Amino acid sequence: MIMERQTPPAWKRLFYPAMAGFFFGLLQTGLFFQLSFSLSSGFTTFLMVTLCWLAGSAIGLFLARKYQTGFKRFFASGLLAYFACILLLRLAPFETKLWPVYALLVVVMGLAPGVFFVRMAAYYPARDLFFRENNGFIAGLVGGTLLFLLTGRAALWFVPVLVAAILFLGSRDFLPARA
Repeated sequence: MIMERQTPPAWKRLFYPAMAGFFFGLLQTGLFFQLSFSLSSGFTTFLMVTLCWLAGSAIGLFLARKYQTGFKRFFASGLLAYFACILLLRLAPFETKLWPVYALLVVVMGLAPGVFFVRMAAYYPARDLFFRENNGFIAGLVGGTLLFLLTGRAALWFVPVLVAAILFLGSRDFLPARA
């Protein structure tokens, strides 16, 4: 039986990629601040987050093409890895022996963007998808930074959960219809 793709409402088609980008930007901002404060504020922290995130995204691209799983699982695993990072930083601050663990957790967080781009390619031309997600990502970096400055670490803990919940609720319109 052929499965037909649902058409999401226009407002959701417009904002969903930006909301996903906002989520990714929040995670990277939160990682950067928390790793800088509790592990190392050196260039290596920024480099590790960037390279491991990109590696995770590349792996996510491969996984999404090989397996037909949805991106909700990857959003959830990224959020869990984010909070595992926070917990580990609280339990063992400035413990540089844990760099490989942090790197692995960042790779897990980076899987979601790769899977997201593959899954959303069915709904958007690559140019539009990248434009919307990237603008959301920049808004997440800026918004996460401003929220952190105004409210402290609580923003780095609660806002990603709120945005992930919105993404979870909105993702059903981007899934193939059941046969």
